[in-house]
Amino acid sequence: MRRWIQTALLALPLAASAGFDGDPLYESRPATNGATFLAVRPFYSASVEGERWRKDYLWPIYTSKGFQDEQYGRFLFFGWSQDFSADDDRHRNWLIPLWFSGTSAEGEDYAALFPLGGTIHEFLGRDKVTFVLFPLYATSEINDVKSTSVLWPIYSRTRGEGIERVRVWPLYGTGSLEGEFEKTFVLWPIYTSVRYTNERNPGGGFIIVPVYGHISTEQAENWWFVAPLFRYMTSDVQWIVHAPWPFIQLADGEMYKRIFWPVYGKKHLGTLTRQYVLWPIVWNNKTEYARHDQHRRFIVPVFAYESDVASKTVGSQTEGEVLSRYWKIWPLMSWERNGDESRFRTVELWPLRNTPGIERNWAPWWTLYRRERLGERTAHHLLWGLYRQERSSGHFEWSLLKGIAGYTRNGESRQFRLLSMRFGGEEEP
Repeated sequence: MRRWIQTALLALPLAASAGFDGDPLYESRPATNGATFLAVRPFYSASVEGERWRKDYLWPIYTSKGFQDEQYGRFLFFGWSQDFSADDDRHRNWLIPLWFSGTSAEGEDYAALFPLGGTIHEFLGRDKVTFVLFPLYATSEINDVKSTSVLWPIYSRTRGEGIERVRVWPLYGTGSLEGEFEKTFVLWPIYTSVRYTNERNPGGGFIIVPVYGHISTEQAENWWFVAPLFRYMTSDVQWIVHAPWPFIQLADGEMYKRIFWPVYGKKHLGTLTRQYVLWPIVWNNKTEYARHDQHRRFIVPVFAYESDVASKTVGSQTEGEVLSRYWKIWPLMSWERNGDESRFRTVELWPLRNTPGIERNWAPWWTLYRRERLGERTAHHLLWGLYRQERSSGHFEWSLLKGIAGYTRNGESRQFRLLSMRFGGEEEP
């Protein structure tokens, strides 16, 4: 059996070069601008682009990838390994959340078996984490800031330059950042207080849940009634009303908000605008970039739409021009266009857009038909390539049953193909 599989895989490239392809089982793209791709789906796929490479084995079971000297491997979504550089010994071998081992950037070896004990470097944003019978005891370090916890999350203490935090949760906790703030809670979340010590916006106040709260700073006033349900905030650049939160939220100023949850909501802040109807079903979002605006619309989970529209005239780009467009009706079909290149395909079983692992290893299996356009070239691909058709300027070609029958026209030259026999090929008078 093993020898038969090896023989079949070796034969596939030869078959493809003879006009037969094993799509969706087999795909091989020749080098284009330094990029190559090979797939024997769903067992294996390999892509190379310059100094970057990636290999999938029964994705998502195992994936490996690399860039220059760095290499990375992942088993399912839990275990992974990484080699960072050939110049040092830094590496990782993790089976999340059970086993962690490796060598840190400073050359320190480490190992940990969760929850029994050990040390982990460069984990969850921390430089170093040490634990014994977690959550019984743990320490962590970020630069010169060190934290110790006992029976996490009950007791914790953090110290560093200008930083001091102590917590006996939920009874009492206090924290301070020199020149910024001092915060305290008692019977969290019933009582919290804050004093801002920075020069930008000094002040302070308290909140008693669910009774009342007031925080006053140099730039703003905040009041809570039956906290956190009712809130009023005002400043020179902003006002906010919650009446009650989260059902009614209103704001004007730097942030605009009109939320009547779950019926309707709209929020605008900076370059992002988000709008929904019947949360979380209907969404209409807009993101403003330097040269274009991106519009995204969803009817979850059946419909998705995205377009990029030029917001200014730059070079050949004209203000108001639609640069790209995409839509999907899940699980039936999708269409996308980017410049003069477009693609339509059906069926679309994966609900997200162009997930790389799905595109490399699985999507061709359920794609019954696709149409691709690039400039004057239009190609049709039906039933995994059983019928193919391509048309471009001065050229037309179709093939049936993987090339058993076919027809080609180049200018005035015409040729028919049946099995291994070819007819025509000469220019007609």
